[in-house]
Amino acid sequence: MPPQPARPQTSALRHNCAVKADGSVACWGKNDLGQATPPAGTFGQVATGAAYSCDVKADGGLVCWGANDYATPPVGTFRQVSTGYLHSCGVQGDGNLVCWHNRYATQPAGTFSQVSAGSWHICGVKIDGSLACWGESYYGETTPPAGTFSQVSAGLYFSCGVMTSGSASCLGGQQQRPGHATGGYLHADLHWQPAHHYRSARLWCED
Repeated sequence: MPPQPARPQTSALRHNCAVKADGSVACWGKNDLGQATPPAGTFGQVATGAAYSCDVKADGGLVCWGANDYATPPVGTFRQVSTGYLHSCGVQGDGNLVCWHNRYATQPAGTFSQVSAGSWHICGVKIDGSLACWGESYYGETTPPAGTFSQVSAGLYFSCGVMTSGSASCLGGQQQRPGHATGGYLHADLHWQPAHHYRSARLWCED
């Protein structure tokens, strides 16, 4: 299988960030609003939005930087965060989902294990493994398939998830979906670029 990054990394429109082996964050690219200037500290995960970035600190706290309108995260303890174009969502330690900014801040009820914010829609894996999606639905990207999932990644006009069976399932625009072979998948990784309507997608699979 292609090598999986040793530590989380993420890309946005014009800047990129990654968590280094020592837990610090490095960012590069456009920095007109400070989106590529991360704070000092030890972090477990980083997510990049259009002109801002967010990090889950080692103690579970959430910190964001960059565009001021989007760099003020909610208070609480988080285990995961995901940033879309102009909106963000995070899964708190108790599984509660918190979203902020933009029109997609109203999320479905329930507890979640993971969330992924795309350009215009958001998808999350609930504790029971079911998939919930909400936001704009141009190509059916908010109508998730049945089944149980371990992970999901939201893109521009489509999303892909890894089912507990190891198979991959995608929803949304047919033209925007990545092609994938049958087999056992470990991780789906989609990146959004709404300004140019281009997409990159990656599915990591077992041998």
